[in-house]
Amino acid sequence: MFNATADNPKVPVFLRLVVIVECVVVAATAIVLFFSPSLGKELWAWGPPPFNSRYIGAIYFSALAPLVIFGATGRWAPGRVVQWMILTFTASIAIAMFIHAGSFEWGRWSAYGFWFLYLFIPLNSVVFLYLLRNLHVAGALPTPNVWRYVLMAATIVLGLYGLGLVVAPVAVTSFWPWPIDAFHGRIYAATFITPAVGAWLLRDKAAPSEHFTLGLTLLVLGLAAIVGVVITSPTVPVEKQVNYAALGTWAFFFMNIVVALVGGGLMQLGRSVGK
Repeated sequence: MFNATADNPKVPVFLRLVVIVECVVVAATAIVLFFSPSLGKELWAWGPPPFNSRYIGAIYFSALAPLVIFGATGRWAPGRVVQWMILTFTASIAIAMFIHAGSFEWGRWSAYGFWFLYLFIPLNSVVFLYLLRNLHVAGALPTPNVWRYVLMAATIVLGLYGLGLVVAPVAVTSFWPWPIDAFHGRIYAATFITPAVGAWLLRDKAAPSEHFTLGLTLLVLGLAAIVGVVITSPTVPVEKQVNYAALGTWAFFFMNIVVALVGGGLMQLGRSVGK
């Protein structure tokens, strides 16, 4: 499935090193924010409360999956789709951070580090996507019809919801199990726009490793988001705990279960085609 032959071009060493550094930073961030929200509140660039901390941690765990694959393989397949997702993710968050610059804890080094990374990484991505634009995707095959429709639907649904988070973040998250402010809502837009771009890229033709990589990203996101909510609820005051009788709570869980199931299916597609 992961083609390591000369037919699958290697990416430049500098790009691979940047991705490896991203792996380290994203892994550390995910571990702290997901497993220790109290520590994350003290160290992170803006001190998110518990539910937000664990959801951001879930986002970073899902981002870590494709980064590790890209860093380990160093090849254009699946590097192509990963690089496009890196650009989409960081550019989307950059928009949110410019809108909400006042929400950052400017007395912390992490705030300056965050801004540096989310300015450097999208610029780096644009440069390398341009430089590598003529590389072919080794082993690319037509996407089966059923999955083509699934990926097109994912592009539309995830993309529109992500844009909704940019335009009206409080309104479109009103059913979530915890209250979302405008800043966090716009940060979360990247969570939906990024896989929408990945799905669009793979809708017609892709390498098995690309389907697997996008699938793993979605699977981790869906599962980690649910786990984060469930384990956070008992740790907050009663009035802030999740209302499991609320329809919105189950809509949130259902949304993430669907994301996880689509992810698992794409992983299986990549494994079966890539044998």
